[in-house]
Amino acid sequence: MTVALPPEALQVGLAVDVVAFAMHAGELQVLLIERGTLPHARDWALPGGFVHPGEELDQAALRELQTETAVHLEPRHLEQFYTFGAVNRDPRGRVVSVAHLAVLPHGTVEVAAGGDTLRAVWHPAHTPPPLAFDHHAILRRALLRLQIRLEYANLALDFLPDTFTLPELQAVYEAVLNRTMDKRNFRKRLLAQGMLSPSGERRSGVGRPAQLYRRAKNIKTAAL
Repeated sequence: MTVALPPEALQVGLAVDVVAFAMHAGELQVLLIERGTLPHARDWALPGGFVHPGEELDQAALRELQTETAVHLEPRHLEQFYTFGAVNRDPRGRVVSVAHLAVLPHGTVEVAAGGDTLRAVWHPAHTPPPLAFDHHAILRRALLRLQIRLEYANLALDFLPDTFTLPELQAVYEAVLNRTMDKRNFRKRLLAQGMLSPSGERRSGVGRPAQLYRRAKNIKTAAL
């Protein structure tokens, strides 16, 4: 037997917002859009929008990310991390948003305005501009989630290409955690975890060529 929803349930809108992170020039950045419509027209915001009928939440998050920022590839990591449902968070009415955290490889991602947005731009994640709605709170919680995931999982590797140097990996940790780390201790503890394996290649540059590493097939996860 089908049970009809009460009238008040039909008055709640369901949306998704996407906090897409990437590394650029040693800095953690977040992808923001400049809104082209009311409310908050011309304000910066996270990519997002309402969920379509019959659409899965992750599908809605990918659709909004790709439509509003012209990102035409799937993130290396995508997860739902929190639900925001304060009564007055949206001036259009009661809207509940399921926030998603995404990791994109910045070096291969070009962004541009799409849909009803005016611009799509990378901004420093720890010092963003003023944001529309409650998107500052969403970004803060996404940063906390990213830092926690970095400490007990191998999420840092999703920011990097298939092969990378240890200084590049350390730069990811420092950018996400927003603090410097001792080089010797970082390398010693990281290599002891077994999450990396030497690629057998080196990268030429100034000074001694740097050893390149890749993700190990069987990764042990542990906190740094």
